[in-house]
Amino acid sequence: MSLPILIGMSAQMVLNIIDGIYVGRLGRDESVAVLNYGIPVFYLLFAFFNGLSIGTSSVLSRYIGAKRSADAERTLGQIVWICMGIFVAAMLVYPLAVPRYLMFLKASASTTALAHDFLTYVFLGMPFMLLTLMLGGGLRAEGNMRTLASAQILAVLANIFIAPFLIFDAFHAFGMDLHGLGWGVKGAGLASSVANTLAALYILRIYLGGKTQLRWVKWPKWNNLEGVRGIFTVGVPSSLSQILIGLNWILMTRIAANFDEASVAAIGIGGRLDLLSVFPALAVMTSVLTLVGQNFGAGRIDRVRAAVRAGILTAVILLATIGLTGFLFRQGLIGLFHQDPETHKLAVHYFSWQCLGFMLVGINIVCSGAFQGLGRGLPFLFLTVMRLLVIAAPLAWFLSLHTHLGAPGMHYAPVIANFVTAVIALLWILTVLKKLHKAHTAGLPAA
Repeated sequence: MSLPILIGMSAQMVLNIIDGIYVGRLGRDESVAVLNYGIPVFYLLFAFFNGLSIGTSSVLSRYIGAKRSADAERTLGQIVWICMGIFVAAMLVYPLAVPRYLMFLKASASTTALAHDFLTYVFLGMPFMLLTLMLGGGLRAEGNMRTLASAQILAVLANIFIAPFLIFDAFHAFGMDLHGLGWGVKGAGLASSVANTLAALYILRIYLGGKTQLRWVKWPKWNNLEGVRGIFTVGVPSSLSQILIGLNWILMTRIAANFDEASVAAIGIGGRLDLLSVFPALAVMTSVLTLVGQNFGAGRIDRVRAAVRAGILTAVILLATIGLTGFLFRQGLIGLFHQDPETHKLAVHYFSWQCLGFMLVGINIVCSGAFQGLGRGLPFLFLTVMRLLVIAAPLAWFLSLHTHLGAPGMHYAPVIANFVTAVIALLWILTVLKKLHKAHTAGLPAA
């Protein structure tokens, strides 16, 4: 189960890194505008809707198992329209909220204009991204991971090919000197929109071609909202947790803004490379969540424990390997993004420390998935709040602004936060599993 998920997420990771490389070639002002001021806004919206997509998968998979296909199809149609309505409402607030957000981050007038241009063109493709997320939730509920991976790979290839022609006036590729439109950050945003549109059209073709178990009911009835309530019950805690990640990125950017643009750019570059740990961990987590949920429902507590142990061990080995590889090649990886010496130095320092904590990220995420499989959504939110808001952000503020360490001081905070919460998560899930095993052995119902 993890393999197609990992392939799709890896494709998305490649897309984020390639975009960062392209934008980094535009110069410091434009790269800072996109990587550190534009991306967090987009991520907050994406995080919210991605949480609802997870809730969609949860509800629809249970409907499919109960042979309630009509309810599943109605709910899928409803959640698509609800998400479109939420997006329209967000766009009405956008002209008022974004300028205040950029003012809070102390963005310069030129950087504010660039970030606004980038976001405007990115949001052109947002409706298509919502289709991909919600209809993709239906595909996950069916177990059709291959179609999702194919759509994501298509988006990556399209973005890699289209983006240079939209971003640059002239560039060199495949041994040729080529010419483009030279739209800069606007081109970067438009390339992302085109990629999202192609991914949505690919998934739509699968649905409309009758190649899915569920049909997409484009005009559903609204007399029964049971499924939608279930989606929000499951999806909102996940959305909040993912939104907190975006807010933490904003806070880290705000702290870095107290120094200089190089410090801000370093956080943006390092944040993108952090995906090297997050996406593989999420792939393992998805499998653990499913296996734990299925076996917990079947009363097989022994297999629940085995799935959690296997997931944690897999995450530790996989993420430790990725972290070591990233550390060894950190100079070259950072060099792909930016040529400014000060930015390069700070980004290398930040990424070096994050590599040491990659396996801690894996433990945190997999343990959270195990809790979700047991039907407990709050531990994920609690661990995220503890890691980001209680430890990482205050510690980054203290180490950078109130010690002699300066800007590099904030680079230590995420690793320390990941260590503390990984220990808490591991002890917590092992305690819960031990209680479940005792209750099962005694013939008591699992609580």
